[in-house]
Amino acid sequence: MGDVYRAHQLDVERTVALKMLSPALAADSAFRERFRQEAIIIARLSHPYIVNVIGIEPWQETFCIVMEYLEGEPLSRAMEQCGRMASARAAGIISKAAEALQYAHTKGIIHRDIKPDNIMLMEGDLIKVMDFGIAQMSGSSLHTQTGMRLGTPKFMSPEQARGKRVDARSDIYSLGLVLFHLVTGRHAFDADSDVEVALLQEAPPPPPSQLAPDIPTDIERVILKAIQKNPEDRFSSAIDMAYALRKAAVSEGAASRQKSFSPEPQTPRRAAEPTRIKKDERFDAAPIPTPSAASEPQKFSFSKKIAASLIVIGSAAALIVLINPLKPNLTKRIKPIEPIASATPTPAASPTQTPALDARYYFDQARALSNLPQSDAAEIRRLYEKAIEMEPGFYAALREYGMFLCERKDYFKAKAFLERALAICPNAEEEKAIQSRLALIHQNTK
Repeated sequence: MGDVYRAHQLDVERTVALKMLSPALAADSAFRERFRQEAIIIARLSHPYIVNVIGIEPWQETFCIVMEYLEGEPLSRAMEQCGRMASARAAGIISKAAEALQYAHTKGIIHRDIKPDNIMLMEGDLIKVMDFGIAQMSGSSLHTQTGMRLGTPKFMSPEQARGKRVDARSDIYSLGLVLFHLVTGRHAFDADSDVEVALLQEAPPPPPSQLAPDIPTDIERVILKAIQKNPEDRFSSAIDMAYALRKAAVSEGAASRQKSFSPEPQTPRRAAEPTRIKKDERFDAAPIPTPSAASEPQKFSFSKKIAASLIVIGSAAALIVLINPLKPNLTKRIKPIEPIASATPTPAASPTQTPALDARYYFDQARALSNLPQSDAAEIRRLYEKAIEMEPGFYAALREYGMFLCERKDYFKAKAFLERALAICPNAEEEKAIQSRLALIHQNTK
């Protein structure tokens, strides 16, 4: 729906991403409204696993969304490189995406276009869910214009494909199909056209273990529950799916994350090709013009803050992955079912071998859970304390846990953890923030 650029914000010396509505679409009031809606929706969300919106600025006859710059690549590109993922790694990635969706759902927001292109994978298997361009508020009466398809058929729930009202369980279905794709290297419903995909969805997909026999039973069970045709038979919430995936990974004795971002050591299903859109004579669509620094209007107020030279980002170093409407039609997708190479997971280190890695996992879980409304404070405490127990010098965990305790007026315990953090504080700015919080504690404990 828009083009994404990398830019440099001069006033605060940082790299940002600019998402601009394509000129060909800017003339359409419906597209402009959807683009504006995306900005409003994402701006309401603040979660470690959801892309952050910095602001909205005027741009020509419309506006652009200013977002955080992400160093990474979409899951779709990672899959092109490795063919398929080890089940434990895939489960860890999807459990994070489920946490992000749970947060959005508690805000009344349904994504409606969950797919590998819209999940950015970064170093350490951190993720960001992106592109809320067709998201809607629960209970919204937003309808599509005639001839406009919202969503991606291969990852779309049956109720969404039929144009029925959807709820959070539609996102759960889509996330289940993404996990199916990661662990098998195949689409559950794979065909050339949207109509063929819809017809395939009338029957159950092949069990993941039929395509990749090494998939753990517990992880396969999660996938099959998530992609039930009847929404009532799926997980009741995204966080339930996240918990089930973590439990499945633990039961297999597998690590949920890796120290670094790298493809699995395996024989890929096919060689990855350079990212490009090939000319296709079946289509006579004119290319969408790319905005340039030279054509940038003077009335664009943000131009004083953003460096004039905007560098368009392709999929190879994507900030936000935007799918060209022609792309699904440029390559044949029907493939015969055939045996595929077994994904060999990177040998998992035991907790005693990599305490920092395990501590980081518990820290991330605590921080993500603390962002959820009505979250379990006791569980958050347990996760923070587990992280600190595994790595006593974990500065971020000591600081965040101290702040968490202070907000809950557990001042004496907060003081102990903040003082430990202060002793190993890495810079003056952090030190000032901790000292300020300790002063507040002192005032409240006189």
